Amino acid sequence: MNTKFRMFLTVFIVLVCIFSTLKIVHTSGQEGVKQDLIVTELSNVLKEWYYGVRSTSFKNITVNVSQANDIQPVKIGDGKAEAVFYVKATMIPKATLEEASQSPFLKGMQRYLNENKTKLTPAQIKTVELAIKEKYDALKDMVSKLHEENGTFKVVCGITSEGTIDKNSVKIFYDVSVKGEARWEDTNNSFVSSTFTYDVEEKRGYTEIKGLIEKLYSSNVSANPISPNSVYQNLYNRTNAKNYADLYTSEALQSKTITCWINNTPVVSQYTDMSYWNNSQYPLTKYSNGYYEQLACNNCADFVSQAMYYGGMAIDNYWNPSIRKTGFGGKWCWTFVPDLTDYMVSRGDWSSCSYNSLDIGDVAVFWRYNQYGQIERYHVAMDDYSYGYYGIYYNYFAAHTNDVKNHYYDSSSKYLYKVSCWRFTP
Repeated sequence: MNTKFRMFLTVFIVLVCIFSTLKIVHTSGQEGVKQDLIVTELSNVLKEWYYGVRSTSFKNITVNVSQANDIQPVKIGDGKAEAVFYVKATMIPKATLEEASQSPFLKGMQRYLNENKTKLTPAQIKTVELAIKEKYDALKDMVSKLHEENGTFKVVCGITSEGTIDKNSVKIFYDVSVKGEARWEDTNNSFVSSTFTYDVEEKRGYTEIKGLIEKLYSSNVSANPISPNSVYQNLYNRTNAKNYADLYTSEALQSKTITCWINNTPVVSQYTDMSYWNNSQYPLTKYSNGYYEQLACNNCADFVSQAMYYGGMAIDNYWNPSIRKTGFGGKWCWTFVPDLTDYMVSRGDWSSCSYNSLDIGDVAVFWRYNQYGQIERYHVAMDDYSYGYYGIYYNYFAAHTNDVKNHYYDSSSKYLYKVSCWRFTP
């Protein structure tokens, strides 16, 4: 009996183990299926939300959403779900050429001209007219043009007892970092357009052109006062600068990396795809150890300088592609963000502006607090898409290290500058 009992017990234990294993595999499979369903639901929620946000100002919208496991794997547990996604969208502005010509901002600029024609010299009137034309050209350039947007989002929600997402609990966050360590902000705060009334827009146009004329024709501009009979022209072509920026960068994934030799140490730069860079005109040294020079991993200012140069920005001894790797006078105005910023501001070619005053070809300088609690300017990007009709504003940027293209950024933690190159003919 004891022998038979032991045999029976052994068989029973074996069967229990087999069925337990089968149950675990089955449960794991079910959880896998549920996870896929939840991720799909989250993806669809993000897609619908994105479409809704953009449908006010754009048409022919397509939104492609892909899971960003390289940033963060999906998290499901404790009645909650969380997933990170890349969004790549395309769309066409609804605005027409007629709406562009009737822009309240343009109306404000024109009002300034009409009210001051008797006070302005013919040369100053011509300068105002050139500024109005530049603004109108920027507005009409966006009409009927396909626009691309890129961004990284996190969707968080509760899970129902049936294992589906609770749509009422969904929260969507946007990564406002420079594609480094993710910094999530609620899209209700960071991913919304700025809206102004017609009157406010009209006043902004009036104020901007008034400020420009006062700046250009001020007797304090230089040691040699500018003649009121000199016509100013903006040598900076925003469209050319923007086109260069878009051509020589990409929306690189985290897996795209290069390694630089900095202070005798290899340093990896993620989100960097040099295959898009203008390596023929602006080569970067690759050492015998296989690592790149430091400039390759800190290339944001170099990239913005290249784009501005292509746009017609005037060169001099301090800002010049020929001294890109050597600097001049102890300054690195072509490749170092603080030096570039300070020099362009001192030259009068960069002027502080609001987020809603940005146009393509303008720049954003990113700042943060360092370990000593001091502000440091560490990154610069060029505005490569600026949508602003009837007070609704969106701004997108192109940059290197980390590489972005048509990437949305809000105004937080940034110094914003309007770029121009107004020069006069005596």
